[in-house]
Amino acid sequence: MSLKNKSIVIGVTGSIACYKTLDLVGKLKKLGANVYAIMTKSATNLVDIKDFEKASGNEVQTDLFLPNIDYKDYIKKNKEIKHISLADIADLFLVCPATANIIGKIANGIADDLLSTSIMATNSPVLICPAMNVKMWKNLIMQENVAKLKKLRYEFVYPEYGDLACGYKGVGRLAQLDKIIDRINTIIERRNDLAGKKILVTAGATSEEIDPVRIITNKSSGKMGVYIAEEAFLRGADITLIRGANSVEPQYYFKDIKIYSVNDLFNKIKNNIKNVDIVIHAAAVSDFTIKNKHNNKIKSNENLHLELTPTTKIFENIKKIKKGIFLIGFKAEYNVSKKILIDRAYELLKSAEADFVVANDVGKAGRGFDVETNEVFIVGKDKKITHIDLADKRTIGNKILDKIKMAFL
Repeated sequence: MSLKNKSIVIGVTGSIACYKTLDLVGKLKKLGANVYAIMTKSATNLVDIKDFEKASGNEVQTDLFLPNIDYKDYIKKNKEIKHISLADIADLFLVCPATANIIGKIANGIADDLLSTSIMATNSPVLICPAMNVKMWKNLIMQENVAKLKKLRYEFVYPEYGDLACGYKGVGRLAQLDKIIDRINTIIERRNDLAGKKILVTAGATSEEIDPVRIITNKSSGKMGVYIAEEAFLRGADITLIRGANSVEPQYYFKDIKIYSVNDLFNKIKNNIKNVDIVIHAAAVSDFTIKNKHNNKIKSNENLHLELTPTTKIFENIKKIKKGIFLIGFKAEYNVSKKILIDRAYELLKSAEADFVVANDVGKAGRGFDVETNEVFIVGKDKKITHIDLADKRTIGNKILDKIKMAFL
């Protein structure tokens, strides 16, 4: 994988390993990357800024605010704001070496210098390469911060065992540069494999009103759809997310449309599908709406009889709106056999003329509603089945995207 013309922003912090980062910059330049360095004040005490400017071929940035600048005038002239401009150009944001301090800042949303503010502002993948004393690395607060960041989709190349600059021996040494470059290549390749594709994703639960204060809905958390949208975005796709009630907020900045009812969802799909290449319909759509909806709050001391009528079958109508769209849907069942699960998914696929249907049994522990894991069966037009065993929903989302990529691209 060539890094030619890819923009990598490297945050250099005050670990003695920042000397090694100079070599890393040189290696990345030889691979064709455009490298831009941000150095913290602590890093400038260890390595001369001019060394990084020579290695990268670009001016090194250190300060959030430029000296002797009237920012009122500066902003009026629409001049670039450093932490935004660096955040925007990055195909990858690399923190190497990463100290305990910068990891703690990122994990807790602290943005008080150019580096931490730029990381907060970027939509690019962030790769963190820690280097520190072994006791600092093993500190429980450090490990909690790392776990938190991994959950939030930050990536790590962990430190290695060896002799440390402080005189200790243990885990804390910056990973080998070739290992870091391999991970950079992997992230860049993944970031671009859906580039140029326009994908519409639906997520979450729809709701139907009984009266102005009561609704019928379902238990969907919306996690699967949101995670798929985020992962597709990180792989270069142009994303439109249409979501109902859900328990997670997207981490990245893409088109994000909130809906309420089935009709609302259907109308938003129709309004946004024109230039879309792929639709991934993961929303949990209400099967019924209220025929005798009340305009005023129903008294709670009376018996109540509701008449339910079927809602529009959105998935089955998508190809009627746009015939050539590549279409993926989801089919949830409750405590059924594998054969019934797959047969019903295939029936849905045929009725919608879809390309894939992802089936899962929400009656089994750790699968389906409001959990971080799932187990799915991807059913194709030829009824060929791809089984993805129990895994976290981001992993499953990426495997679904891999399947789409192989079939569509």
